[in-house]
Amino acid sequence: MSNKLRTIERMELELHITDEKRSIRASKLRSLYETLAVQLFQQFEPTKKTSQRVSRDFMVRLNNWLEHFEDQEDQWIAFRSIEYLFFAGQQEFEELYRCAFDNIIKPWLIDIAKIDIFSNDAGEKLDVELEAIWPCPVTDSLRINGFLHLTGLSGKSLRPDWLSMRQFSCPAKVKLYQIKEGIKYLVLIEDFVGSGGQITRALKFAAAEFDGPILLIPLLVCAPGDRKIKAVIHELGRNDIYYKPVTVLSDECLVTETPNLGEPKLFSQLRTIMKTGYDSMNFKLSGEEYGWNKTGSLVVMYSNCPNNTPPIFHHRSSTWAPLFPRSERELKVML
Repeated sequence: MSNKLRTIERMELELHITDEKRSIRASKLRSLYETLAVQLFQQFEPTKKTSQRVSRDFMVRLNNWLEHFEDQEDQWIAFRSIEYLFFAGQQEFEELYRCAFDNIIKPWLIDIAKIDIFSNDAGEKLDVELEAIWPCPVTDSLRINGFLHLTGLSGKSLRPDWLSMRQFSCPAKVKLYQIKEGIKYLVLIEDFVGSGGQITRALKFAAAEFDGPILLIPLLVCAPGDRKIKAVIHELGRNDIYYKPVTVLSDECLVTETPNLGEPKLFSQLRTIMKTGYDSMNFKLSGEEYGWNKTGSLVVMYSNCPNNTPPIFHHRSSTWAPLFPRSERELKVML
């Protein structure tokens, strides 16, 4: 038995008292996770840096993570939970970029600019309108250069994230830049939205300072964030703010405090080990075992793990080694 994978290998070898097929299921899941490790999980950027504390080998991290759970049944539930994670890798995001551009931005422009798609010069007219777009990220999490390179959209020389703009920009300069560059449309793009706090703060600032239609495109958005964005747009009262998400993660995909209709049966047991793991961290976090604002997202991105995901998967403390260690925006002291 390999010392580095001893807990995983024990699941494969031991005969369970009441579940005689568990060892077979464990072997199948191991095979799946080893495949995902090669195809997806190795893309996780926070584990690519040199560190004596975090292994780059996903299967080693998985085994170490499982060993934080003292009860073997808890280890089994934790092992099974990996199957329910939504890992969005680099290729997945490239497809989300293409979908946003081809299926959302272009049709939206055709509609708002009233371009007759059957006219001989429809393509030329669309190109003119595309040049009048100001594509910007909502936060610095969205890699706007990658989006522009992949879609071929030219963009503008300045493409700041609007959450930072809210703190540092001079509104008068925003308007001057809009006039100077001939900008007619603001397109705000975000890679992931959990509860919707950051994106709605940025949207409120944009609505107050940008003169013209605004298109808001989250590539991935959880149901609570989707509802919050729609409510804020309604409150703003502008009829030229358009919200078109690429993918909405419905409530039954989230491990929330209150069970959701249609959620997987495993989630009831997952809630228990999320609490057990969170208590073992000896670290207080907003949203506790459910993640920021108790969203309970099971999303992990190749660039980072959102804090809306339960902390057992991403939070590192003196007593806890996570599976996908999150790269924090602010330094936290671990006691």
